[in-house]
Amino acid sequence: MSSKLLYLEGIRGIASFAVYQIHSLRDYNHQFQRFWMLWQEWTITVPLFFVLSGRVLTASPLRKNLTGPIASSALRRPFRLVLPVIGVMIVGWIMFQLGLFDSVCPNSDQSFCPGPDKVPGSFFDLFVRPFLYITNTAGLLPTTFSPKPLPYTAWTLPLEYANSNYVYLLIFILVEFKNQTMVRYLILLGALICTLYTHLWTAHFIVGVIFAELSNNGTLEKIKSHKWTPVINVVLFLIGIFFCVGTSITIGVQTEQWVKYLQVNYYFQFGNWDGYMEEKPMVLLLSAILMFIVETSNFWQKVLGAKVFVFLGRISYTLYLFHPYFNYSIQPLLMKLIDHNSLHGKILLPIICTILVCICSELLVIIIDEPSMKLTSMVYKKLTTLKTNSSNSTVDLVAIEISKEDIEEPNANVDVSSTPLKEEL
Repeated sequence: MSSKLLYLEGIRGIASFAVYQIHSLRDYNHQFQRFWMLWQEWTITVPLFFVLSGRVLTASPLRKNLTGPIASSALRRPFRLVLPVIGVMIVGWIMFQLGLFDSVCPNSDQSFCPGPDKVPGSFFDLFVRPFLYITNTAGLLPTTFSPKPLPYTAWTLPLEYANSNYVYLLIFILVEFKNQTMVRYLILLGALICTLYTHLWTAHFIVGVIFAELSNNGTLEKIKSHKWTPVINVVLFLIGIFFCVGTSITIGVQTEQWVKYLQVNYYFQFGNWDGYMEEKPMVLLLSAILMFIVETSNFWQKVLGAKVFVFLGRISYTLYLFHPYFNYSIQPLLMKLIDHNSLHGKILLPIICTILVCICSELLVIIIDEPSMKLTSMVYKKLTTLKTNSSNSTVDLVAIEISKEDIEEPNANVDVSSTPLKEEL
């Protein structure tokens, strides 16, 4: 990724790290967990992931006004999402066979706890089920956790895959209107209104596409250089807190109720305070405000581009997938050794757990994530070099349209990134 865009890596890293902390701290430090959740009943982490996906998936094709990079991304996407999942599941199976999982679940909700029914027991469970689950677009609005052999965090991956395809289709339409900026914005606005009205996670991805379009035509840079931008950003942040966060001095809860009644299927879904697995318009608004502040601030881009946040971005996918296994194997062992009810234990335990899980995630990047990227590229090249007897076949046309640069240069394609939530720009 370009050094100018490292802040996107930083945002993703912080979001993934927050997911880990929320899941880890609920077992021994609920007060600190509430801090990571902004003292709300919802989290902003997954919405930020989805907005980032729309932002980075579409930056290159929108900038080049070419459909070739989209064809490249669409072919790579399922492999890029699934292969690391299979790798982490194999690690989880090995950990279970070694007896590393604690026999007593530390969490009162037993559905989170690993056990014989949560570990892959067959070739189908380990290699086929992840592909079927993640590429099943019928799971666009899941109401339960992932199938048992998968990490429970994998519930977002079918949404990631399905909405990536919707974004690809949207870009195919936008590319048809080269140099017609107003038409492209109208198309994006219409798509956003439609997906908001029908209560779909797709709205988050479209917000990311809008940021990519604003960046590519130079609008964000113009806003960034304006003298009143810092003041506007402060005002937007206060507006976001007032309308989106539920406290005694805000109207976040009431606003969510008003918005919910405007949606076509509000009575089937839920709002911000009823479940984190459902699309939440007000959380999307807060995510968009935060993204706008970062996109138009040199200060925040520099902060988020710091090495520590870029490192978290590098390990974000393996951290996201692996930490459920860590939380119910290594963490319970540490909880037996350290008095987590004492003040020093509440401070020491999260520090030790964080260091260990980050080390494990970095190792998994080396042994699972990076090889999976190479395997994805190899599969992609095989698919795009297939020859048929018909010179006008779909495969030939796709292979012709994707330039040699798109095939051979890692920076031109989506899935050479360290997580599926970001495409190289």
